[in-house]
Amino acid sequence: MTAPNDAETDAMLAAMLAPPARAGDRAFTLQVERAIDAQAAYARARARFWRSFGIEALTVAALLAALWLLSSAPLLAPLAGSTHWGPAPPLLLILLLWFGTQRWRNA
Repeated sequence: MTAPNDAETDAMLAAMLAPPARAGDRAFTLQVERAIDAQAAYARARARFWRSFGIEALTVAALLAALWLLSSAPLLAPLAGSTHWGPAPPLLLILLLWFGTQRWRNA
């Protein structure tokens, strides 16, 4: 029995393990490129949403603080009646303002 040398073994393995010769799949490539573009667009939209949400949350917090300070001002005490204003009216107003500023779009 004769043993093949290393060059013959390497050539035989290279021929056996080589991928089949065929044309590239252009449709698959386009599908992958579209998926990558869609993921990038989703990431941009998500970042835009969180940035907008952060700005709106800070705005709501500022409005809440302003309304709380105004509701506890002695100048407005006659308007409040015998009791102080509770937190419900300012919170409802802020919620209404927040919903009023939302942009319902498909961008």
